[in-house]
Amino acid sequence: MRARSLLVTSWMLSVLLGSVADRTTGQPLPGVRVELGAAHATSRADGSFRLSGLKAGHATLLVSSDDVPPQRFPVTVGAATTHVDLRVCSTTLDYNCGPPQY
Repeated sequence: MRARSLLVTSWMLSVLLGSVADRTTGQPLPGVRVELGAAHATSRADGSFRLSGLKAGHATLLVSSDDVPPQRFPVTVGAATTHVDLRVCSTTLDYNCGPPQY
């Protein structure tokens, strides 16, 4: 029975849903590339993104675009669907960018 439970868990992959917004204004940021390992997505007009096919566990998200310098965020991906809201430093909207906030 244990072998079957290991087999079932090995093919179950997780989904990470989230949004990207400006740290100062809270305005959604479209066109931001969000990466987690080999998985990547670009945020939509409302700042939302979806990464699927992920393994559960601790990881680091990388976000960047022409207006968003590369920033890293620690995340814990759950066994099914995890949601994360990212507040990023944007060079067009922020004038004083400090450590990331999430």
